[in-house]
Amino acid sequence: MHTIIQTLFNNLTFLTTALFFGNLILKLVDRKFGKTKWATPLTGGLFSGLIGVAMMTYFSINIHSGGNSLIVDFRQLAILFSVYYGGGWAGLIAAVIMGVYRLFIGSFEFSSWIGLANIMFTYILAATMMRYGKRVSLWVWVRALVGALLMYLIAITIVGALIRAYTLHALFGLFFMMAGMFAYYILWYLRRADDNLVVMRDAANHDFLTKLYNPRAFDRMFMLTTAQAEEREESFALLVVDIDHFKHVNDQYGHLNGDIVLVQVAQLLNDTVRQHGYCARKGGEEFAAILNRSTQYDALQMAEQVRERIDQHVFRLDGGHQIHLTVSIGVSLYPQHVPHQMFHEADKALYYAKEHGRNRVCLSTDLKAV
Repeated sequence: MHTIIQTLFNNLTFLTTALFFGNLILKLVDRKFGKTKWATPLTGGLFSGLIGVAMMTYFSINIHSGGNSLIVDFRQLAILFSVYYGGGWAGLIAAVIMGVYRLFIGSFEFSSWIGLANIMFTYILAATMMRYGKRVSLWVWVRALVGALLMYLIAITIVGALIRAYTLHALFGLFFMMAGMFAYYILWYLRRADDNLVVMRDAANHDFLTKLYNPRAFDRMFMLTTAQAEEREESFALLVVDIDHFKHVNDQYGHLNGDIVLVQVAQLLNDTVRQHGYCARKGGEEFAAILNRSTQYDALQMAEQVRERIDQHVFRLDGGHQIHLTVSIGVSLYPQHVPHQMFHEADKALYYAKEHGRNRVCLSTDLKAV
């Protein structure tokens, strides 16, 4: 009895430890490959499959019944984890790995085929109940656990091992549900920690009002763009955008409406340039944008498009007011300017546009209104 409890406890300990490290591995994969259709399911499926193999090899209880060898462990939980993290494809990969290994170590005897069936039916159950990308509620998780436990009881009944070792199976069911609930808490905790990290990263990199990049994050993007342009011998452009007569909006309509204007300008700017680069709020009513792989002609066309969209936009303010606004834009280019001078040159072009009538685009290389 002591050996059985110790083995089941080892199953629980190994499984929860593997779950924690699996979460770290999947985050590294997401960071490396992004949210691709194959990276997370493949990694999650392979990792969960190996967990199941390890449990069958090192953390299982072997029972001999009627010429069959029954292997008792928590591999079904590994299938639930794989579906939870990577969806149906991850679960299928994990189930195939475990099923093939179960046939191999059981020398293809009757109980091995029952073990394979148990694994595949558990996968079908998990894939049916849990949808990839959606939060799994406690109720759904409990149903999946109960369903997996029923699959186990059906399997051992078929091979005739239920009555002969009822104490073992009762302990297994108890530990299985405990392990499953403890694992759900770990999954919930890790997901909540990941969500909090995303929120903190977003707050650290984005302006709280406009949701564009803040100056610190934009400076990092600028350095990355510069390094890439130098390595690939590509050109890129920098746009500095300033709202004309913005102080008048604050004075006449209030700072709340000034914030409403900033949000709408940010949205117009982002909608225009996001397919070509990045934009940020530099401070106050000033914005900036990086245009990747942009020639002088491309940069001027994009800047004019930004200017025209804002000029033609009707800004709806609190209290039913509607106003029109314009922006002035300064443009600098790489490699016409070295990177550390581009902000200075774009600012010079912006001030030139301001001094010559506003609502216009000015290129730093010639300082003539376009």
